[in-house]
Amino acid sequence: KKIGVQNIIATTAVGSLNLDMKPGDFVIIDQFLDFTKNRVTTFYEGGERGVAHLDVTEPYCPSLREKLRLSAQKSGIAVHTKGVYVCTEGPRFETPAEINMFAKLGGDLVGMTNVPEVTLAKEAEMCYATVSMVTNFAAGISPQPLTHHEVLETMAANAENIKKLIMECIDIMDTDTDCTCQHALAEYGGFKL
Repeated sequence: KKIGVQNIIATTAVGSLNLDMKPGDFVIIDQFLDFTKNRVTTFYEGGERGVAHLDVTEPYCPSLREKLRLSAQKSGIAVHTKGVYVCTEGPRFETPAEINMFAKLGGDLVGMTNVPEVTLAKEAEMCYATVSMVTNFAAGISPQPLTHHEVLETMAANAENIKKLIMECIDIMDTDTDCTCQHALAEYGGFKL
């Protein structure tokens, strides 16, 4: 934010809880469930400006998500245009019981990053969108034990496509476009540290 960044395209490697979202698939996520425990989740924890109650009805920038969708279409890359990301603390993988619970709560994907980054970006009045790469089915869904190697292998196989998707999106971005994300804290006088 301090150096003028307005848009962030994040990537995540995720396990899938949704059988329609298979290893190798890309998902432009639109919602999240936060199961983190020890992360700083705001720039405003009281003090001079008090707290900021951030609206996260649309946590991921709808405008940037649409640009990613159009970029995927133009590049011939298949994507799922919606998905609920479950963020866990990590660094361990989740248990089958946790995966079962997350699925019952409506989760599609599980990973260990992306939250609170998305809400911190929104507090900073920056556009933020995430492309998740499914690297495996989650514990209890996958027929074999999860391995870090499996994650790295799938990421390597899809590296060119994710680069292609992001570069296409950057090409169609207009940095002069106004977006609701850039006014997320208007009620509080805008983002200030």
